Amino acid sequence: MRFWALIEPSLPSMVSVTPAQRGTFEPSSTVSRYLQPIDEMFMFLNYLALRLKQHDLADRFGVHQSTVSRIITTWSNFLYAVLGSVRIWMAVEKIREHLPAEFKDYADTTVILDCTELRCQCPSSPLLQSEVFSVYKSHCTLKGLLGVAPHGAVTFISPLYAGSISDKQIMRESGILSLLRPGMAIMVDRGFLVGDFVPCKIYRPPFLSG
Repeated sequence: MRFWALIEPSLPSMVSVTPAQRGTFEPSSTVSRYLQPIDEMFMFLNYLALRLKQHDLADRFGVHQSTVSRIITTWSNFLYAVLGSVRIWMAVEKIREHLPAEFKDYADTTVILDCTELRCQCPSSPLLQSEVFSVYKSHCTLKGLLGVAPHGAVTFISPLYAGSISDKQIMRESGILSLLRPGMAIMVDRGFLVGDFVPCKIYRPPFLSG
């Protein structure tokens, strides 16, 4: 309910997929609703958390399967826009206020950065396959950059890129560089070689010593 209270004011800006054509979008006020918006959100969260099939959700909520499909697409787009607009980057003062004791030797660390890869379905196009194929994972992946403050809060999430992209290129394109200042420091692992263009100090401590 707290989450609902946060996003409810943004509902008038929601754009719904029309039932007739999945590729067409209309203001939510012009689309017939079979469920209340709060129930649509609850259905979407069930879909994410429990990985329920659409026909199962249709049965549970008493609607047609095509309605479930439209609701999932609509809420995916809506929450991507609403939550993506929330600034999660923390002020340096706040980070230092919560700095763990283990970081006493790295007290100016603002963010710990690393790339992560999500396995995805291989495209049928050979050209797209070559773009999303990750040599590191030996599979088709989507790759993103994550930033975490020393006390554990996630403070940066990049867009996803094709799995063949390098860590350096993601660093350049993700927007993280504009948030870094000379008085800051980042922490990375030894394979994250971005020291030639990052505008601040870089720490590479032994993550798994011994």
